[in-house]
Amino acid sequence: DRTVRLLDDAITRGTTLAEIARLAGDGFAYDWLKKFAAGQIDDPSVNRVQALHDCLSKLEKTAA
Repeated sequence: DRTVRLLDDAITRGTTLAEIARLAGDGFAYDWLKKFAAGQIDDPSVNRVQALHDCLSKLEKTAA
């Protein structure tokens, strides 16, 4: 839930999904992120959600 809130906040601040996917690192697929943001992934990988959460947390700190 926290990762979804961080993602929504980043998008509201104007960060695109493509930018987030790039910042999240190698192997982080834009298509997966797009589906995740739309709530279309029932059981997302813990590793991907953690990587996304870490990336979004960094973005939040730099935006503050």
